[in-house]
Amino acid sequence: MKKELIIYKHAKANLLYKKGWSLRKISRHLVASRNSVSRWIGLNDEEISKEQRGWKKGRLRQNSTQARERIKTIREQLIKEKSYFYGAKIVRQNYQNLYGKKVSQWFVNNTLKQYGMVKSPQPQQAGKSKYMHYPVHTLNKLCKTLMSMDFIGPKYLSGSDKRINFLSCKYIRPDKDGIVERISGQSGEEAIRILKKVWQEHPLPQVLKMDNDSAFGTNLSYPLCIGKMTLLLLNLGIKPLYIAPRSPWNNGEVEGFNSIFSKKFWKAISFTDEQEIDIEIKNFNLEYSKYSKLINNNIPLTNQVFIQDFKEVDLENKQVSKFKADSIYFLRIVRRKGEKAESNETGFIELLGKEILLQPDLINLFVFCELKIKSQKLIISTENESGQLLKIKEQKIKLKNIIYKE
Repeated sequence: MKKELIIYKHAKANLLYKKGWSLRKISRHLVASRNSVSRWIGLNDEEISKEQRGWKKGRLRQNSTQARERIKTIREQLIKEKSYFYGAKIVRQNYQNLYGKKVSQWFVNNTLKQYGMVKSPQPQQAGKSKYMHYPVHTLNKLCKTLMSMDFIGPKYLSGSDKRINFLSCKYIRPDKDGIVERISGQSGEEAIRILKKVWQEHPLPQVLKMDNDSAFGTNLSYPLCIGKMTLLLLNLGIKPLYIAPRSPWNNGEVEGFNSIFSKKFWKAISFTDEQEIDIEIKNFNLEYSKYSKLINNNIPLTNQVFIQDFKEVDLENKQVSKFKADSIYFLRIVRRKGEKAESNETGFIELLGKEILLQPDLINLFVFCELKIKSQKLIISTENESGQLLKIKEQKIKLKNIIYKE
């Protein structure tokens, strides 16, 4: 914003404030943020007109050329070291660690762009799912530790038709760590094997978010039929969260991590055999862990729980009363049943192998479903614009006999 315009708005804000206008009303009138209006009112005319940038008007900072050269050198060094991660964020953190000076992300982006080291990012369109009442606030408040999981593959080595598969695990909070492991096939047994390995060094999440792959135990039907994966989670006190079918963006955190793995690992390196993959994937996981700690402001997690803390627990227990987790969560999109705008039109979701009817005004909107195992209740809710979860349906689900599927 030009200095002359700021001075004008400062004077106008003070005048309106003296007339009794609220900060909100002034900010709307002047098309400015409330923080800016509050700051303008707290300054006198001399302070608002004073040059704050620390260098003469019309001249660049004296050290800008040196800083740009340093940024360029850091980027080149990261590439020379064959680091998996050398983007603008990691360059900025390395610069600040090396020289003890803060530099804006814009300055780093602009410098790398100036030297032709990055492509201009494509603008992202945020809020696409807002109109569908996607329960983002509910998911944010659901737990302190959240992890997502997905299969990657099959991939193929050059000249071979042998399938190469991976399991991808991405922590969403409190830290942002990601782990990829090679598996022999996309099965529940292999997913369990990797999770048990991961949870020896990484804390157990309170909720595990995943898609509707049958290997993840989502072939729930009525009477309730659960697989080994769901059984393991419930005995560990982890609540499964199954995203809406055919909506991979619901699991965007792990999908984004998969994209990084594909671009920087699988497509960037030519492997000759599986042994090479297993060796190099350890380096990738280690580098991503360092990258995550450097880039993200991870909040330390207190009272961490690991799988070895459950040595005395039967992880294959089938008795509902002994489950340490009581709920299974589902995201579903309400679909239309019947002809549009006709008297027989209604909404429905498919859950537990059944069609559950809902009011037609929910069609094409998301609902958040919680299956409470011990109380044998299914609660279906929707999230309103203020982020509150509103219950729209509750029904009893008879779970006298839980069938364990081998």
